Amino acid sequence: MLDLALTRSLGFTLFPYYWIPVLLAASFATPRQVGWFTSLAIVLTVVWSLQAPQPTTLELLLRLVGLIGMAWVSLHLARELQAKDRSNRELKQHYQLLAENAPDVVLSSDLNGRIAWISPSVHQLLGHDSLQLQGRSIDELLLEADRGQLDQSIGLVRQGNSSVCELRFRAADGGSRWVSMALRPVLGATGEVLGMVGSWRDIQGEVEARQAEERTKTDLAASEERLRLTMENASTGIALLDASGHFLSINPTGRSLLDRDGAGLEGLTWQAFSPASDQASEAPLMQELLSGRRPCYRLRKRIEQRGVGPIWVDCSVSCSRHADGTTAFVIAQFNDVTEMVQAEAALATSEERYRLLAENSSDVVLLIKDELISWISPSLTCMLGWQPGDWIGHPLSRFITADEQPALERDLHALAAGRTVVSRLQALAHDHSQRWVELHASPYRDLDGRLNGIVGSFRTVDQEVAAERELARRACTDELTGLVNRHEALEQITAIAGRVVRQGHATAVLFCDLDNFKEINDNFGHVPGDELLRAVATRIRMGLRSGDMAARIGGDELMVVLQGVRSLGDAVTIAEKLRRAVAEPISTSAGLLSITLSIGVTMVEPGEDSDQIISRADRAMYRAKQTGRNQVLAFSDQSDMFEGRHASWQPAL
Repeated sequence: MLDLALTRSLGFTLFPYYWIPVLLAASFATPRQVGWFTSLAIVLTVVWSLQAPQPTTLELLLRLVGLIGMAWVSLHLARELQAKDRSNRELKQHYQLLAENAPDVVLSSDLNGRIAWISPSVHQLLGHDSLQLQGRSIDELLLEADRGQLDQSIGLVRQGNSSVCELRFRAADGGSRWVSMALRPVLGATGEVLGMVGSWRDIQGEVEARQAEERTKTDLAASEERLRLTMENASTGIALLDASGHFLSINPTGRSLLDRDGAGLEGLTWQAFSPASDQASEAPLMQELLSGRRPCYRLRKRIEQRGVGPIWVDCSVSCSRHADGTTAFVIAQFNDVTEMVQAEAALATSEERYRLLAENSSDVVLLIKDELISWISPSLTCMLGWQPGDWIGHPLSRFITADEQPALERDLHALAAGRTVVSRLQALAHDHSQRWVELHASPYRDLDGRLNGIVGSFRTVDQEVAAERELARRACTDELTGLVNRHEALEQITAIAGRVVRQGHATAVLFCDLDNFKEINDNFGHVPGDELLRAVATRIRMGLRSGDMAARIGGDELMVVLQGVRSLGDAVTIAEKLRRAVAEPISTSAGLLSITLSIGVTMVEPGEDSDQIISRADRAMYRAKQTGRNQVLAFSDQSDMFEGRHASWQPAL
């Protein structure tokens, strides 16, 4: 329409130039679009020819042929451009996929290290979002200590060189990771450096492995140094041997124990330093060690030293093996235990002597640990009838009578406090009898001085106890009558007077005198008189209760202490019973004789001394003699009067 208008108005036509937009379309349009442009140009050409004044057919055909030719060229150019563009897009997508999905991070930056673009894989490496990192500087992501190394690397790139370094980057979670960063320059047309491209690779595992390897190497070197120092300075002899026993290495202590220097050990074996008997003992053990049947062995053996004689060593021998089980070398460690062997021999001799002494001693020796008998000598069987096994594992209290348990407890407490104890106890014999034993015990201390039990010995003292009791009995009894003597009687009366008297438990004292006893001695002699006196004592003792006491306090004077009486009247009743019992005729070597008693009775008042009590009873007895003898008179403090009963005295001759 524009062409027709221009042609009619100005006489200027665009018809010859219809091929220009078709050709230009080839630079930006697709082949299909160029085809549409061509079709439109042909249609317009035909329309123009119909509307233009006097068009010629030849001119129209030429114009159409030229237009179609140009259209063909345009289509060809459009196809080539489209193929090239498609190739560029595919290549771009390919590289973009590689950059976005590669495990390494790819980035581009300016010469100051400011990030222009970075691949999304940075999120997997450091946890950062790739878009948020654009525009930030690389050094912001580094630890402070590694920024100097980054500056050096960027300096190399600015000079047109590539650079590779290992840096620690900050992760989004606050931690850090080791990264290998490779940078290379981006050059312009004239060779100037425009920027940088680079890649980040995660090397955290590699760095940790290298660090671990370095630590292992350091530890191994330190361990080897410690091992060398330990072997050279060890107080124990250490030797490395081959399978045949020849020395591979030995420390200074080992050379000293073998009395050889390094050159002196050449050609010698470990076994060669011992006597033949010790070699024979060790050979089977070494065979089992080398064959793998035994991991190690230990023994004591002798080592011959030049000019000194053998020494005793304690050996521990083991085997080091390769991975396939073959022997690498044999390790022998040995210490000088000569003094220990000699001490053990001396101790064994000493223990043998003590064992023989303990086992053959007449006394029983025992050891108590943790409150149980752990050992006891065989003499127990001869003494008490028990076998040692009957006592071992049991407490000592099991074999002590119940009455002696409090005393045993006191002794055990004293021993636990570290004191020595000597005591007498009643032990149970195997036949259930009771035997008096004298125990000597002391705390047992270990080598550190700590209490570790009780050691003691005991022997039977039945005869000694019986003798001592007999002496004690004689000391407090009258030899003729067997009654308590004066001294013992006075002590008991004093003790009774000092007690608190409960209701109905008063004490009375009876002072007795045999009437006309002197005439019997004068007429019949002292022997019948002694027989008569013993018989009287027996009758009085038989007439008393178990808690009462009868005593002889003079030649023919007797005294009775009655405990637990209710009143003075009860005491008088008992006294009258005794008087009647004595009055019965008594058989003596001189025939039947009769004797009577004059008895004075008084009550014991609390706090009185024995002299006051006996004085009242004596006064009552004296009054009974004055008023006719053969009677009982009671003395009462309340009335200060005498009360009594009497009977006529008729001695039977």
